[in-house]
Amino acid sequence: MANMLISEGVELLMATLYLTEQYSFVRLEGETLRLQKSGERNGNPVRIPLNQIEQVMVLGDITLSTAVMHELMKRRIPIHYLSAWGASYGSVLADWGKNSLARIAQYALYHHRERSFDVARQCILGKLHNMRTMLVRYARERDDAEPLNTAAQHIRRCIRELRDLAMPERNDDRMHGLGPLFGLEGSGSNAYFSVFGHLLKGEWNFTGRVKRPPTDPINAMLSFGYSLLTNQVVSLIHAVGLDPGLGVLHQPGFGKPALALDLVEAFRPLIVDSVVLTLINTGQIGPDDFSQEFSAYRLKDKPRKTFLERYEARLAEQIQHPIFGYRVSYRRCIELQIRLFAKYAQGEIERYVPFTVR
Repeated sequence: MANMLISEGVELLMATLYLTEQYSFVRLEGETLRLQKSGERNGNPVRIPLNQIEQVMVLGDITLSTAVMHELMKRRIPIHYLSAWGASYGSVLADWGKNSLARIAQYALYHHRERSFDVARQCILGKLHNMRTMLVRYARERDDAEPLNTAAQHIRRCIRELRDLAMPERNDDRMHGLGPLFGLEGSGSNAYFSVFGHLLKGEWNFTGRVKRPPTDPINAMLSFGYSLLTNQVVSLIHAVGLDPGLGVLHQPGFGKPALALDLVEAFRPLIVDSVVLTLINTGQIGPDDFSQEFSAYRLKDKPRKTFLERYEARLAEQIQHPIFGYRVSYRRCIELQIRLFAKYAQGEIERYVPFTVR
């Protein structure tokens, strides 16, 4: 499906409806959603055909009527609520679907120490492998590649240690026996983000990852993109019939999409980091495209739409799947990865293999 700028603050990108017009109201009108902007009761409303929507992202203070909520749930269209700046509040999803056996297997996997530990390991291996791939790719094009190569070598050592890491005998500590995994994940991630600024053109003063709140423009873009991507994974997990709240690496918590956080790890560098680098290095987003509030940086409205367009284009970009060999979009790769997790949980395949690229 082609991208459609329906109206200011309403954009349909690859079947994802982004609602960004603050204080607008959305009601049901036949087979369409009717959006009325605040203060425009007599103006021309915006209508979006329901048959073109696969998920809805609500960014900020926007009201959906009860009839709209009912119709979207009836059609099994997920609704994700985020702040205007991209912080995730939660999702409204339809019923669990018919694949209860997959969820039973997922719960059994969670309680099986050896199998769940191995999947947690694979999630981190996928993330670190793809981080290293990003650095190696950029190092080939740089004369000053030494910092990138040094960080890539450090990540490679973390990967080796992860593969050789034995499962701890006990899991009754506060890290549930996953402390060694998180230690290597943190070491590799710190090496990656310590040189991420070298990948950026211009003076951005990026020194490392800062999450809550993002205290510089690059962290603001990364946090925004990671939140969008995690919600995308939540939708696909639900479509496959699994429980987004029960992971193996990230521990479950009230309202926490632990499985989505597990499975999104390997895709963050390839999708979100790539989008950020493209937008910055091609000059599509610059220092003046951010606002600062209480030491936190946020994308302004127009560059935020630019980000959404590039993000959806990246999800739609096709690559050769590393396992199956045929060409598919990154969005489809995420779904296939979730299905591989479900197959492993149900014992249909011997090993869960993370999504990695060269």
